[in-house]
Amino acid sequence: MPIIHSEFRSPWWMPGGHMQTLMPVIMRPLSSSTNIRFIDLPDGDQLAADFYTADISADQPRKLLIATHGLEGSSRQPYVLGICHAARKSGFDVLAWNLRGCGETDNRLAKLYYSGCSEDLDAMVVWAEQQGYREIYLAGYSLGGNILLKWLGEQGDKAQARGVRCAATASVPVDLAGCVQTLDHWSKMIYRLRFVGDMKKRLRRKAKKFPGTIDLSVLDKINTLRDYDHYVSAPLNGFASAEDLYARCSAKYFLHNIAVPTLLVNAQNDPFLNAACYPLVEAQHHSLLTLELTRTGGHVGYLSHAGDWWMDRRFLHYFAQY
Repeated sequence: MPIIHSEFRSPWWMPGGHMQTLMPVIMRPLSSSTNIRFIDLPDGDQLAADFYTADISADQPRKLLIATHGLEGSSRQPYVLGICHAARKSGFDVLAWNLRGCGETDNRLAKLYYSGCSEDLDAMVVWAEQQGYREIYLAGYSLGGNILLKWLGEQGDKAQARGVRCAATASVPVDLAGCVQTLDHWSKMIYRLRFVGDMKKRLRRKAKKFPGTIDLSVLDKINTLRDYDHYVSAPLNGFASAEDLYARCSAKYFLHNIAVPTLLVNAQNDPFLNAACYPLVEAQHHSLLTLELTRTGGHVGYLSHAGDWWMDRRFLHYFAQY
């Protein structure tokens, strides 16, 4: 598909990728009035998800949007709530799920999410199939976008057979190793300290809830995102090292096998992403993958110069084509 150089523009008073990343979090307070669904996983775990019903009459066909949040986020992140509210007004039921250990309701097991946990997204699609949905749309943000793109590549032709019409992703670190290196740089300390601090808190909670399952002595070794992946994510999920995890879970290695229409929107001033997260060659040679590059927007920001939340509108416009 052609690579789109988007006309999206951020407000003049919000210069730079950092401000375009941080300000929308403050400026977009959204409430959540939802029904919680508890979805069982094959390994005995259970995840909480927020379920929204479309603003349509009962006799109209139902279609479902499954939304996946990003690193250290939840189903109540402003960007997730934004697409949930916008999508239900456009006729979608919405399932916004929480990765393991995220959100207000903890998962049952000692397991925590990692950057390639596409098996958990698959459980959400299974739930949708069990509920009778035949039109399934997928949205993924940041790390959730990596998980989604990986899942699509793993599924190949099976995704369409299972009812998936298309997918849209934004601010996606398709090259995990490069993104971790970017975020671990001293210039990104404001992000790294927040992420690593939250991860350590979650690890302590899990260790307290499941004595003997997690070795807290590793906490002294964890100062970077790479450290966390090497000492926690990798061993807990069957990887030999952080590098092994990145090599086996980065979405860039799965893009070629995606078999449903897929949109990838990345801002060129995203402070989280490295050069390999703009897969120009892959998009040029893939008939179903559209890469949209915005000059501005930051990381999951996308407040437009007109004052609206462009990413919600862009995703829904893309979904409407399928």
